[in-house]
Amino acid sequence: MYEQIAANKRRSALLIAAFVVLVLAVAWAIDVLLGYGVAGLVIALVVVVIGTFGAYWKSDAVALAMSHAKPADPVEYARLHNLVEGLCIAGGLPKPRVYVINDPAPNAFATGRDPRHAAVAVTTGLLEKMNRVELEGVLAHELSHVKNYDILVSTLAVTLVGVIVVMADFSLRFLWWGGPRSRDRERDGGGGPQAILALVGIVLLLLAPLAARLMQFAVSRRREALADISGVAMTRYPPGLIAALEKLKDDTTVVESSSRATAHLWIESPLARTREEGRLSRLNRLFETHPPLEERIQALKEL
Repeated sequence: MYEQIAANKRRSALLIAAFVVLVLAVAWAIDVLLGYGVAGLVIALVVVVIGTFGAYWKSDAVALAMSHAKPADPVEYARLHNLVEGLCIAGGLPKPRVYVINDPAPNAFATGRDPRHAAVAVTTGLLEKMNRVELEGVLAHELSHVKNYDILVSTLAVTLVGVIVVMADFSLRFLWWGGPRSRDRERDGGGGPQAILALVGIVLLLLAPLAARLMQFAVSRRREALADISGVAMTRYPPGLIAALEKLKDDTTVVESSSRATAHLWIESPLARTREEGRLSRLNRLFETHPPLEERIQALKEL
């Protein structure tokens, strides 16, 4: 367990370093294509610094806001609070903030930067469709992400990927409508080394969002299986989480407030994966962030 926590902290440091390198590469491409010189690079460095610190301190708030999560009222959601408190005592964790998302699809996620600054969010559909032991299994899975420090890596990915995608998208749109360097190239005939650098810059802007997504996938799949096992160790009752995962497998509803940016946070993919579940299912399967539920259920049955 301690090795897993240490590994996750190393991955967080590597993720931030990779993000800084990627943003600087995108900034270089923007400078080459738009010709803003030193001023452009200074602005890029400011974006890197603000983006990194902002992601570390506020990425959990971004993830909760994107999912339309609201604080769970302690009276109305007393059962939920009691289950979280009991599991935290068993797992030696401080109680996280508890949120509810008004959505009929059963699902849940955890976010934050460490156990003292963590939050757990569940949908109203999960509360309605799960019995006590099943809900306990899902919450134990999410609290395992907190205990294993998975939440820091996963939540950072939401904000960092978003910054890179926005920078690349904005620059490409600006170029489409004609930036200052574009006009200079047209006036100079557009040949020579500058044309090669411009081509490299455009390719980099096109590939940067894909590279950012790959960084996101790198932190996702293996964590889910580990959290399943850690969650069962917390409840000491494998049938609870197994029954919950089987209900999630049979459910075809999708979380309305989810997005591909936050999909890797949830206990199962919140996006449509079949034509019956909704549009873009083929694209969602291409960017799948979770192992199949059948594999996770079978792994738990073999414990």
